[in-house]
Formats: sequence, C-alpha cells, structure tokens
Amino acid sequence: MRRLAAVAAVDVLHQIVESRAHYEHGHATARIMYAHIADVSGAESHRLDKIRRMNQHCNDINAVWRAGGLSIDKAALLARAFANPRTRDRFLLDQNYFLKHAATQSFKRFERKIARWLELHDCDGPDPAPDPSHERRNVKLVQDAISKAWKLDGTLGSLKGSEFNEILQAYIEAEFAHDWARAEKIHGSNTSVDLLERTHAQRQADALCQIAADAANSDKPSAPVKRVHNIIYTAETAEALIRRWAGGSAALLDPDSYNITDIDGHPIAASEAFADMLVASFRRVIQNAAGVTLDISKHDRFFTGLNRLGVQLTTTECYWPGCHIPTSQCQIDHLRPAARGGHTEQLNGLPACKRHNRFKERGYTVTRNPDGQITITTPIGDTIR
Repeated sequence: MRRLAAVAAVDVLHQIVESRAHYEHGHATARIMYAHIADVSGAESHRLDKIRRMNQHCNDINAVWRAGGLSIDKAALLARAFANPRTRDRFLLDQNYFLKHAATQSFKRFERKIARWLELHDCDGPDPAPDPSHERRNVKLVQDAISKAWKLDGTLGSLKGSEFNEILQAYIEAEFAHDWARAEKIHGSNTSVDLLERTHAQRQADALCQIAADAANSDKPSAPVKRVHNIIYTAETAEALIRRWAGGSAALLDPDSYNITDIDGHPIAASEAFADMLVASFRRVIQNAAGVTLDISKHDRFFTGLNRLGVQLTTTECYWPGCHIPTSQCQIDHLRPAARGGHTEQLNGLPACKRHNRFKERGYTVTRNPDGQITITTPIGDTIR
C-alpha cells in the first residue's frame, strides 16, 4: 500500500507538470508546488521528481513501479543512476537487469550493485579540470534546530584553500598569544598550555569569527555589510528573562509565546541572547502578541530604514506560499499598491522575493485577512492561501 501511495504521489506531481499549474500559482517548478501543497521536505519532493523523470523514458521500470513492485527507495536509487547523462543510454538498455536484482536483493546489496554499475560504465566521469575541487567549491552555515548551534561546512580548491588556511593560522596564533599573555599575568613563569582559558578548538572558532568581524569593519569592504544585527523577542519572553535575571520566578516558558530569533527566524539560545541584551550592541526588538513592533509613518513612498525593518519583522521569509527566500534577501511589497492609495505601513507591507514581487504586475491580487493569513488570487480566479 505504501508503494502504491508513492505511485499516486508521482502521478500527482506529473499532473502538475503537464497542467503547468505551478506557473499559475507562482511556483518556480512543479516540485516546489508539490512540496508546499503536500507539506513535505524539499528532499522528498526532489526524490519523487527524479522518479517521475525516469519513468517517462523507462517503460519497463515504469510498469513494475506502477504495479507496486518497486520500493520508493530502490526507485529513487535507479532514478539517481538514470540522472547521469553519461550513462543514460546504457541505463535504458539495462532496465531488466536492474529489475531482476531489485526483486531479489536487499536495499543495501542493491545499492552496492548500482554503485558498481555506475563505476564500470562511468569510470572517468567528465574531463578532469586542472583543480577538480575548485569546481566543487562550496561553503555553508547550517543551524541545528535542537541545539541551535551552527555548523560550518565547506570545500575550497587547492590554491584558495591554501591561501585561506594561511590567513586562518595567523589569526589562530594571534588568539593563542592573547590567551598566553592573560595567563602569564596570573601564573607568571609557571604558565603552560593547560592553564590557558580557551582550548585549541575554541581558539580556532574564535579566530574565524574575528576574520569575519575584521572584514565587516574594513573601510573598503568588497560588499556592503549590514552592521546592525536584530534579535527579536516576544514581550512575554523578554519579561520572563528579566525576572529570572533579577532572581524572580523561573517558571517554564510557554512554547506558543516563546520566541528569540534573528530577522530570518533562526533561533538563538536564551542565555546568549539575554547576555547580549545587557552588554552588547545588538538591536533588541520587542513584539506584542499581534506582531506589531513600530508606529510607522503612512506618508512615505518607499519602505526604508526602520519603516522597512518593521515590515521585515512580521515574517521570516517571502510571504508567497511555498517560497522560502529569507526575509533579509527580500524586497518589501505593498499589498495594496501605493499608486492605488496603499499606505507605506506595516499592515500594508510584506517581504517578497524579487520574483514574487513582480507577480503583482501580472494580475495577481494579495489581501491580508483579519486572522493575519494572506490570500492570493490568480488572474484566472484561483485562490492561494
């Protein structure tokens, strides 16, 4: 039954593609629309879309798939092999070979079989570049939703990596010298590594942060840097933290009203945020239960300065359903255009990515309901909520 349900899901995705409903509803692809409507992860919708693409060209695999004879994991594995353009012609000839092993082998064994097949039929891959890792260069920061810690992961080419490593090592040495000088004032000639206030790993992390801080404070930065970091609290959360700090009641916070995030909705640990509230230069923003943060002028034509910030604080991403562009990368859209008398105020503005901000010019109308929900009406009268 689970396999047949997956077949139905792929069919729905195919119908979206054929009807181009995703285009009318403002989604860049059918896969994005499916992820939004079905409320599944982007990875899940991507997996189904790869299976859909494979089934369009592989009649034998599609027949077994539609009969529920192929698990979604094995089908996704086959779709991944099919996606390789260098082995696709051979893949089409070997469909029955794959199906025979899929029916008799466990997923782990089948996975190794597919990996070996790809290795034999695509042993060289694309022509190697002078520095293969340079083409795959990538750096990203990912936050763990539970611990709230950020993980830095990346790959650099040999030349850029060597250059960055040299800079990082210089900063690490400076952090070590700082720790040693502080310890020496306390312990004198008895100072040793064990007596330093930070571990080597902590100094490495602080050195990387210092590189970023120095870049932000440079007189000639390569890109404009937003120097004000906003930390958003609900009023209930801020009051509770102040009571705890003052030695008052330490009652549990209500998950429905508790909130401490940055402007893009990334959660921040309460202890760190509150300490910075007292001593650091972060901007503290308190919102009431209705999400109102500022009394905004109604006479401005454009959302700028604090006027713009007040609208950004209403949501963490583009307001269009299924679009997850962070607020910090969005424009501010008038729900009722200024040309038709719409005021430049918080209730008439929402963050919209560049793509969806332009949709208003194509006959789409956007309204904010009394409960705060946004309703979008397409040019042909469909409602997106």
